[in-house]
Amino acid sequence: MNSLKINNLSVFDFGGDKEPLIFVHAFPLSSKMWKQQVEYFQNNYHVITYDIRGMGESKVSDYQYMMETFVNDFFSVIDNLGLGTISACGLSMGGYIILRALTKNPERFRAVILSDTKAEADDNDALINRSQSIIQIKNNGLKDFLENFIKKLISAESFNNQGIFKFINAIIQEQSPEGICGAQIAMATRIETLEQLKNIDVAALIIVGEKDILTPIKYADNMRNNLKKSDIVIVPGTGHLPNIENPEFFNHAVFTFLNNLKT
Repeated sequence: MNSLKINNLSVFDFGGDKEPLIFVHAFPLSSKMWKQQVEYFQNNYHVITYDIRGMGESKVSDYQYMMETFVNDFFSVIDNLGLGTISACGLSMGGYIILRALTKNPERFRAVILSDTKAEADDNDALINRSQSIIQIKNNGLKDFLENFIKKLISAESFNNQGIFKFINAIIQEQSPEGICGAQIAMATRIETLEQLKNIDVAALIIVGEKDILTPIKYADNMRNNLKKSDIVIVPGTGHLPNIENPEFFNHAVFTFLNNLKT
């Protein structure tokens, strides 16, 4: 694995001359959430992960940015590594980034995997919730926010699984208050991409956890109904992070999807 700095982002290039596959992580995590996907895919794909600006090891920033900043960062990673046309997998916030990048420059994608995300912009209630979380963090620190948020990230079964809980919690605890607040603001600035998806001709796999309460199945269905070349997979028993809660199912679904594109 080659660790790089690109545009002040921490990028992790697992090498090889095979087809590029880039993973974009969820909020409030880092590229470490893709550990089991890296292990599964690196022998068959040129795997790249990176920490979104302000998260993980990508902490060199003024923490004032918008969703367009995140999208421009995504393209800067691709350009600096000379990847050409790519396949990309994004979960939650990572999915927001890929959706906007896809509608902005669809010709740069071979395929996309959109997991536990949505193409709708925040409504008023969601914007108020983001504002309240930022105020809470600035006044009281991260502890209460993170303790409550992790319960929303995963199913009750996963929450009670010590291996899963400790893995996710360890990544979340590495984040800074500034990075989390900055990401909240950036997500609040994303545009709706749902209608634009009707014009996209890129193959897409839409994945959603059966028990996801943050982006329930209805949002996956909405994307499926607008993307002309898409399939949907529901991961049983999982919440918002099926790649961690049931990695075997998740990995097999992604591998099958990508492999079928070669035939």
